[in-house]
Amino acid sequence: MQQDLEIVAEALESKEKLSNFLRTIEPFIYQTAYYMTGKKMDAEDVTQDCLWKVCRSLSQYQGQGSLRGWVHRVVVNTVREQARKKKAQFVELNETLPADGMSVEKQVETKMTEENLHQAIAALPENYREVLVLRHIHDLSYQEIADTLQLTEAQVKTRLFRGREKLRTLFTGGEEV
Repeated sequence: MQQDLEIVAEALESKEKLSNFLRTIEPFIYQTAYYMTGKKMDAEDVTQDCLWKVCRSLSQYQGQGSLRGWVHRVVVNTVREQARKKKAQFVELNETLPADGMSVEKQVETKMTEENLHQAIAALPENYREVLVLRHIHDLSYQEIADTLQLTEAQVKTRLFRGREKLRTLFTGGEEV
């Protein structure tokens, strides 16, 4: 926590240092927004909104919880706000395919599996999607997820369990595993 306060204090020293700080967190914000919205343009909009919000409110960060968790909260809240405005659903995983030495057939098979997974994740309710993205994409601890989403650790574990079960069912085409 002390290190986070030092990072914030340094970022607030000058416009140049603040700009450097924002450039440092921008890829992280974009990645989170992209996983949660599933659309590049929406992720770009969320990223810009988040950077603006972080810039405006960084001086209010008091060190209660990690800086990473604080930024996650800003992203999650901004995505929720945008979804409410658009009444849209979020999430699709990234579109990149590792092409290193893979045959065309294997690439197509991998892409089809990835698309099925994306569709299954997009079909999940928002509360399950959020915890799955924060846990498995960003590797946050249960406590960090709880702090970010303002839940108890038990609620996070329950949502993760239920989300994984729903994802498994959706991914296998509704078949019980």
